[in-house]
Amino acid sequence: MVDLSQVGIALSTADPAGVTVLMAFRDLGFKEAQEEAILRKDGIFLFVLKNLIVPAERYVVPNAPSPYPTDFDALAQRFSLRYFIMASRHWSESGNPCLTVHATGNFDKAMYGGRPRELQYTLANPMRGVFMELEREPPKGYIVSLEATHHSPTSFRVPMFFAELGSSEREWNDEKAGAYLAESILRGIQSNTKVPAAIGFGGGHYCPTFTYMEHDLAFGHVCPKYSLENLNDDLTKQMIERTLDGVEKAVLDKGMKGYERKMVTVALKKLRIEDIVEKK
Repeated sequence: MVDLSQVGIALSTADPAGVTVLMAFRDLGFKEAQEEAILRKDGIFLFVLKNLIVPAERYVVPNAPSPYPTDFDALAQRFSLRYFIMASRHWSESGNPCLTVHATGNFDKAMYGGRPRELQYTLANPMRGVFMELEREPPKGYIVSLEATHHSPTSFRVPMFFAELGSSEREWNDEKAGAYLAESILRGIQSNTKVPAAIGFGGGHYCPTFTYMEHDLAFGHVCPKYSLENLNDDLTKQMIERTLDGVEKAVLDKGMKGYERKMVTVALKKLRIEDIVEKK
């Protein structure tokens, strides 16, 4: 039995997708609890924030509130939460309609908030639960995928992951897609399914290999090919230690250069990850 009272959902009304998804959560029965900006249904808490969770501009971190719209650790302690799901917009230059999930962190500079070269704690199986629900029957034209680890937050002890609606203003205001995201989050929270947790290396930002493998594995942190040059032993250790399910497997995607494969494999074996799958 899943303890629903241990889960928090957060969104921002400064985010157009957050507004759309908030309407959907209200339609699903979420109502104000103790405070105006805290809603609740069946023990699940929904926190409505006024400021963006992730900065909208590169390298620009707001002074107030600084650097995040709330203290997620304090909320987790106050309401005995095990993890957070951030319901948020997704943006890309392509503008393709999509529904995505991903862990957060920076393998290099903190381009969109957080600390440089720091990863946030996450939970792979709860994230997979939401992903599997998103894949069930997405709205026409929407693609469902994992994303590589990117952007903030990075500095909290409570694990979290993002569930996003994108990739342009049209999708952010799509009430049908927003309702589907909200419903998928709630169904995913209630999932009891557990599979081996994994971390991934290589591949593109939208992780087609890991997205396909997500049916049998639960991916936590993913270092994409474009970030491999920044990877070191400490970041590899963070990928393992901050995927809190307990990483059992690592997957190296095709397209990695020989020296990259060797570097990652040596680091993983030092960290006692022996089950390494190399895609060719």
